Amino acid sequence: MKNNILTILILCMIFYSCQKGNVITSLPIAEDSGCIELKKVLATDHSGHTINNSNIPIINSLFLNNGIDNSKYRYHYFYEDSIQTYYPPYSKNDTKSVRVTQFTNGLEIFPDDIVFVFTNNLLSYRNGNETKGTTLRTIPNLTIRQIRTLFLSHIELYDHKANQYKDSCFCAEFGYFNLNAGTNTSTENLVKSWKITLKNSIYPSEYPIAYYQDDDGKLIVYDNGIRTFK
Repeated sequence: MKNNILTILILCMIFYSCQKGNVITSLPIAEDSGCIELKKVLATDHSGHTINNSNIPIINSLFLNNGIDNSKYRYHYFYEDSIQTYYPPYSKNDTKSVRVTQFTNGLEIFPDDIVFVFTNNLLSYRNGNETKGTTLRTIPNLTIRQIRTLFLSHIELYDHKANQYKDSCFCAEFGYFNLNAGTNTSTENLVKSWKITLKNSIYPSEYPIAYYQDDDGKLIVYDNGIRTFK
């Protein structure tokens, strides 16, 4: 009986998604009772990916010595290498690369990374735009159980695997999404948003992943290895 109810709900959500451009809010979003946890990430949580505790003092020193305010950065990638020049005067240059996630109002901005490259401990390259911040509220409109409902509906829509994942535990993080990220527009367009993944999934094997606008539940991105933007 539970499976039949889930199937009917998913079919209804897909119908309204197709009719309304994936703004799955033509009807009130039901709260799925399955397992989902709220994830709170802080800018100081530098763990994971390729960051370990021994890297953090090195990165802090790089930012400090180059006059870069790192108070709103979460480090999630660090790589160090030495590059030998092939022409006189021969020398070996130390290169350190750091990728950071930006925060504002204590919330993460999806997906708005900045990459810094330091050559011999001096900033030599930077990719990405600094956030200007936002006055948007830090209180969500949707619940994590509503986000679970949306996620299962899009897993079914794009992968036809809702029944496979219906008993899985998910993890949802509330933050902001820069709708202009990855475009030719440098101006920020931040909206309140949700990121949802499988619980305990580890980058780069986090699929499926989805991002939703908090105000109306509209799908922003669904990523199962192929990114679908809405």
